[in-house]
Amino acid sequence: MEQNELQLIHCTELMTGKNLTGFFSLRDDHIGVKIYSYDDPFYINTDAPIILRTEDNEVVTLHENVGGPPGNSYRPTTPPRICYRQDIISNIAVIGHDAWTEDDRVREVTFSINHSGQLLHHGDKFKKLGLRAPRDEDSWHIFNDRAGDLYIKVHYAATYGMHFDAPKSVLPCFSIEFCEPATISEYISSVSDYCRFLSFCLGAPLSPSDFHIDRMPYDEKIAAIQAGSYPGDHKVQYVWPQSVIDSHDLWIGGSPVLVWDDDELAAFRVCLVMWMERVPSWRKAYALMEACLKKKDVISSERLVNACRWFEEIPLAASKQAISDEDIRSISVAAAQAAGMRGIDESICHRIKGAIKRIKAETAEEQFRRLVKLVQGKFGPQCLPYTAIPHLKRAIAFRGKTAHGLYIPKDETEFRALVTAISALEALCFLLTAYDLPINGNGIERMHSNPLIRDYLRMTLEMEGQPPEVP
Repeated sequence: MEQNELQLIHCTELMTGKNLTGFFSLRDDHIGVKIYSYDDPFYINTDAPIILRTEDNEVVTLHENVGGPPGNSYRPTTPPRICYRQDIISNIAVIGHDAWTEDDRVREVTFSINHSGQLLHHGDKFKKLGLRAPRDEDSWHIFNDRAGDLYIKVHYAATYGMHFDAPKSVLPCFSIEFCEPATISEYISSVSDYCRFLSFCLGAPLSPSDFHIDRMPYDEKIAAIQAGSYPGDHKVQYVWPQSVIDSHDLWIGGSPVLVWDDDELAAFRVCLVMWMERVPSWRKAYALMEACLKKKDVISSERLVNACRWFEEIPLAASKQAISDEDIRSISVAAAQAAGMRGIDESICHRIKGAIKRIKAETAEEQFRRLVKLVQGKFGPQCLPYTAIPHLKRAIAFRGKTAHGLYIPKDETEFRALVTAISALEALCFLLTAYDLPINGNGIERMHSNPLIRDYLRMTLEMEGQPPEVP
């Protein structure tokens, strides 16, 4: 099926006991079913999963459904003709040998990630997979690591032709095994976290696809296959169109980690494990990073706000106190006493205390100066020069303008200032997101060519009248 091509599949519903028929429809941006009755009115409750049997004898379970009461078409013949119909739209379709109910849990999910092939191209393993001789198991296996309550895995999947022993194509296949079984709604969050790591690496909004879920963990599944009792997994379809990415901009030479050889693979594994283990405190930041990447080719208030929110959600970026609480209390007491001695009203004294408390946090410039120095200490001064500080400050100023409604730059100069401010803030967020990850020396060198860093550095070189370097 070509991308976004509509599939119409004849089906019967298994909810009413009447075996009413209709058409199950499936497309990248649409999942739904239309059910018909030529005899009596009917109603299918959309609050619960809806179960269908298709013409291919597969069972489809629709989750997260929306639908109204049935309509009808009427013709005043003798006798009159009435056809009842109910249209239902869904977010999730689970397709397999049986129904996937609300009580079922996911133990393992496998999926693909677009544009990930070069990033996970291990040279020695590919050579072994291309040989005509028998291939050992290690050639297919990339890694299987524990990260919290998850096992995160990658292996190669190959397609073969009829006339050659060597594969026509070899692509990475990703999987997650859950120590604590997950619901149909819960497991996808871990898939997104996993995929966002690769998006972070390439500086592009990659998308997962081709989902297959299983009630069994991997070891049980293999045992069932060997015993001839494995019923098969379930395919999952989402209303989740793939992001359109310019392949010319996907250069893996800017990725902090990749899987070209055993040393690089080791670095990739430890970084991915840390990425997944810190999800509880980083998930919002990961999601906002993805939102920025999806707007990479658009300059808008939405992209600016996403970049500012990404910055705010990064734990390392939190503002620090410029003055201790003890000093603030001492200064507040002294100020209140001085105001009282001058006969100033008590209500004004309380406002003085509040004003003094507000100065304990570092200013935006102090915060950005500290953070730029921090990332320079690990990644080098060339990754984000001190000249970025004025651009970072402008990003906060521009956000203030967008808070008052639609913001449109008044001229080309202001537009270029907006573009540079957004790019500077995204570059800083990228470096702060990478800061705690155990990236090796080769990865640090490559990071200077990551699109989120490269685009900002290229932009500043093209600008006329660079701001002076901040000491």
